[in-house]
Amino acid sequence: MITRHQFIKLLALPCAAVLSTASLAQSWPSKPVRIVVPFAAGGPADSLARFIGTRMASDLGQPVVIDNKAGAGGTFGASEVIRSNDGHSFLFSSTGALSIVPALMTNLTYNPERDLTAVAYAVTTPSMIVVSGKSPFNSIAELVKFAKQNPGKLNFASAGSGTSTHLGAELLKKEAGIFMTHIPYRGAAPATTDLIAGTVDLMLADVPAVVSFVKGGQLKALAVTAPQRAPALPDVPTTTEVNLKGVQGGTWYGLMAPSKTPVENIAKLNSAMNKVLQSPEAIAFFRAQGVQAVGGSPEEFGSFIKSESLKWGALAKAVGAKLD
Repeated sequence: MITRHQFIKLLALPCAAVLSTASLAQSWPSKPVRIVVPFAAGGPADSLARFIGTRMASDLGQPVVIDNKAGAGGTFGASEVIRSNDGHSFLFSSTGALSIVPALMTNLTYNPERDLTAVAYAVTTPSMIVVSGKSPFNSIAELVKFAKQNPGKLNFASAGSGTSTHLGAELLKKEAGIFMTHIPYRGAAPATTDLIAGTVDLMLADVPAVVSFVKGGQLKALAVTAPQRAPALPDVPTTTEVNLKGVQGGTWYGLMAPSKTPVENIAKLNSAMNKVLQSPEAIAFFRAQGVQAVGGSPEEFGSFIKSESLKWGALAKAVGAKLD
């Protein structure tokens, strides 16, 4: 016969199991969180990931370690995260690696849509149409007029074939109805150096990469490729203002997870990043860098990536972009 004391203990067992399960779920992360940046240390993705990651740590209750795994247009780092099975490895990536490169690689070993899931949209930065400080062009209207009157006389630099700097200029060509010759470089730095020297005529560069040169007079900014003006350069008109509203682009960054990551872990990461993005410290830091915090839900970021992949992937194929 079961005593009253034994009966109470039996009733408590299911409750204890539920509490135990909840406790396990709440214990994640149980070790340092690794964020893989698929680009070299010192670049914009790396600096943004380090700023955000170190500040997410307090909310997650574990250190956040940044691990640079550069190569193959960002796909090397993505593959590293997808192969991981420790439940603590994530990917901080950008437009090119998530929306452009997969459309150009025929031997990609993974499917981004199947093998990765969105966690949080971090920041975005528009591009600017810039020319040398020595250039005769002082407005986008002057540049477009010259290009139409002199087909093929202008050229544009990019950080490489298939990059956002390349495809942004292709959008400009399409929207303005002009032809310019593409001069691809191995990275934005050498392209910007030649642009300043006047070796090439123009470039669509991310605001953080050229804002100091514009302020210093080495470059002239003709338009920002965004609906709103850039706070870092408020006097520069947008492409919408200069009747080139189809020329919208730049670079965005966000956090991705392996597709099998539990939804509660994704929700915890998303919450931690949103708290960082909304902090006054982060807003001031991003403003100085020429980028804008975005945030939002994993679902919103996932939908955004799909739309960007359709836009840039189709354009990359249409212009015959090839990975260097």
